[in-house]
Amino acid sequence: MRIAILSTCVYRELKEINGKDRVVYDGGARYLLELCHYLQSKGHHVSVYQPILEQYTTDQTGKKVRINCGQIEKNFYGIPVICLPNVDDWSKYQTNHNLNRVFNEISIYFDLRIYFTTFLAYPHIVRPAITICHGIFWDYPAGVLGPMTEHEKREYTRRQLYGFTAPDACVAVDSNVRRVIAAMSPGSESRIYVVNNFVDTDKFTPAKKTWEGTNVLFPRRLTEFRGHNEFIKASMSLPQYNFLGVGQAGEESLEKNTSSWCETKQNIKFISREPEKMPEVYQGADIAVIPTRSNEGLALGLLESMSCGLPVITTFAGGLGDAVINGYNALMYDPNHNDLTVCIGLLANDMFARSKFGYRNREIAVECFDIKIWHERWKNLLRGFGA
Repeated sequence: MRIAILSTCVYRELKEINGKDRVVYDGGARYLLELCHYLQSKGHHVSVYQPILEQYTTDQTGKKVRINCGQIEKNFYGIPVICLPNVDDWSKYQTNHNLNRVFNEISIYFDLRIYFTTFLAYPHIVRPAITICHGIFWDYPAGVLGPMTEHEKREYTRRQLYGFTAPDACVAVDSNVRRVIAAMSPGSESRIYVVNNFVDTDKFTPAKKTWEGTNVLFPRRLTEFRGHNEFIKASMSLPQYNFLGVGQAGEESLEKNTSSWCETKQNIKFISREPEKMPEVYQGADIAVIPTRSNEGLALGLLESMSCGLPVITTFAGGLGDAVINGYNALMYDPNHNDLTVCIGLLANDMFARSKFGYRNREIAVECFDIKIWHERWKNLLRGFGA
């Protein structure tokens, strides 16, 4: 089959426009990478489309002017990514009519369309089509719903539900998505297929401790939703432990500012790593923290930590509960009422609990979330589309 995939953005910056290529290796980018490679391994032809972001520069007077260019094609780990000009026009409802229209016209020549996030499907889906929901993304008070009027909130909800009800199938990475949609609009969940996120348990494996002290890992993007401020606060309260954040930010300036601040501290630093270099990062940690506030699915960082046999501290946000049970294989806390610092101290001082949680996490990752299980579920879904 020929499969067209519409994504928000793989490339945040392009060498042809910005002087360099920049990819943020968040969960979405890594999911896209694995999905495309799986589809290619089954003989499908895959093309990914994305908008060109920030297609502007400033002239000599400081005025913002558009850079005129055509389509730009990139190669992302063997995947063709076609960057579309003049379609970076998002409404306050987090939808993009022009991008949707252009992609629909291009993808007429394909056998199947995959809208990589549900809101990209609005206002029109060309079927046969699949949408993907990477977790509920409107569950933060200061997020997308905050400044809207009641009428605008209803319109926002109407547009978002379209991406769950209009396609032939909506793939959800966690069961929380299905429950939330069913609660919001009973019956609208009927086309949702829960295909839990994955981890390659052959690559992400446990390793023996070869260091002194306690290393606390934050394998997350630098955003308030992911709890990076809670992680920084904990490092300031617990100077006796080593804290390592591994992830990027949407804005490169935030990464540089955070790294510069960390240079003035003794026990914390932030770095970034390509996906293939992440196993060794987990293998050098004692505890993983996933202190997500909202906008969460079933985090790849959580599953990778589990597969590497790490004890985990996390929250009740989104679909995290699909993989952990408080007190059985993780410590779960509520950022509104509990303190991450206390949880880190408890695990750091309880070697038996760390060992018990780590053993159980490895077992759960292998039995329930191995990437081969994910491949099989996608294969079963694609059979319904003639694959």
